[in-house]
Amino acid sequence: MYRRLCYSAALLAFVFPAYADSTYTDLTLEQCIEIALQKSASVQEASANIEEYRARLKEVQANYYPKLNVLTWVAPMFTVQGSALQQTVDRKFDLGSWGPSTHLEALLAMPVYTFGRLEAGENAAEERLKVEQARLRETQNHVKVEVNKFYYSHLYAKTISPHLDDAKKILDEAQVKANEMYENASGKVTKADLMKLEYGQTEIQKYLLMAKQGEVLALAALKHTMGLSDEVNLTLKETSIPKPDRSETLASLEELQQFAREHRPEWEQLDHGKKAAASLRRAEKLSALPVLFVAGTFEHSWTPTRDDTDNPYHFDEYNDMFGGVAMGLKLDFDWALTRAKVDAANAKMLQVNALNQLATTGIPLQIKKAHSDVERYQQQIALSSKARKAANKWIVFSAAAYHSGTGEVKDVLEGLVALLQSKRDYYEGILNYHIASAELDYAIGK
Repeated sequence: MYRRLCYSAALLAFVFPAYADSTYTDLTLEQCIEIALQKSASVQEASANIEEYRARLKEVQANYYPKLNVLTWVAPMFTVQGSALQQTVDRKFDLGSWGPSTHLEALLAMPVYTFGRLEAGENAAEERLKVEQARLRETQNHVKVEVNKFYYSHLYAKTISPHLDDAKKILDEAQVKANEMYENASGKVTKADLMKLEYGQTEIQKYLLMAKQGEVLALAALKHTMGLSDEVNLTLKETSIPKPDRSETLASLEELQQFAREHRPEWEQLDHGKKAAASLRRAEKLSALPVLFVAGTFEHSWTPTRDDTDNPYHFDEYNDMFGGVAMGLKLDFDWALTRAKVDAANAKMLQVNALNQLATTGIPLQIKKAHSDVERYQQQIALSSKARKAANKWIVFSAAAYHSGTGEVKDVLEGLVALLQSKRDYYEGILNYHIASAELDYAIGK
């Protein structure tokens, strides 16, 4: 029985391998990004758009190939003896005089020359496909930013929680000491001091609750961004938010702007979008021109209930066979519809030009802001680090004085607040630095 269960479990694991993906342990940031690029719904949608426009391109290219139209039918037909060349004919409608009447029409046509319209339509479809390919890279870059944001937000919450726990322990000890001194009526602790400590405890508990919830919510958002369900077990390799690498140097704003001009996918979208709109407009303008084609036709009709005639000048729609090859012109004149489609193509060109103008000013501004944020958070980390060291000394001295009976509870609380504030600013600066760095990479198309 046990062996049979093992075989069944192995079979299920083989048939349904998705169950093996229910656990992701010790993932690095790079691994989270890799999974997100494979499973993210946004990336999959952008990839599906590429396939859609690749199919549209094939749809346009299909006009180069010959088209075969076939019409055939079978119908009941009564008997007629004689033909149109005879003065009298005999019609029979009794049940045994009915038989099948068959007909087949086939037309094979192939365009030979479209005066540039088909080529313009194909070029428009090709350029539109390239727009979607560049948009996929834009979506992938955006997903990377989102993964960075939630990855580091989760680590930030995990990092700040132990410090809050330490602060809570300090307050717990201070509360015990204050209650003893108050009960002994030493006069060094008042009821107001006890209430201050009680207030500090509630504040610490509130921040702890926020940190725990933030840790859970950030991890859930990370799973969503990676395309994973909330039931998936996901753990990260890092247990605290990493400090920035001091050896890294920030490139100049001019270098970043130049890099963005070469690598930002939006510029490719605009470039190919302009070409697609121009080709579409050309194709619509040429739609009034004829199409030169070569066609072959074949028709065959047969029924046993009608007499066949051998006279070539007699049109016999019941027993006849005809075929031939021809070259001709096909013209569709609809000036109102053509004008409307040209106007729509012109409007599309205006939209692309407006987006180009927006990107010309917007992308440099986005890079400038991200560059400024990275610099600012680098400075904030350095200043907060100094403040944290000073607050550490403050709380040590004030706590020691309070425990020895020479200090006041006010000094302990103020020192504790300063310590928590400096630590929060420090780790928040690290979090914002990592997010700003990811946004800077996105802004330059890295």
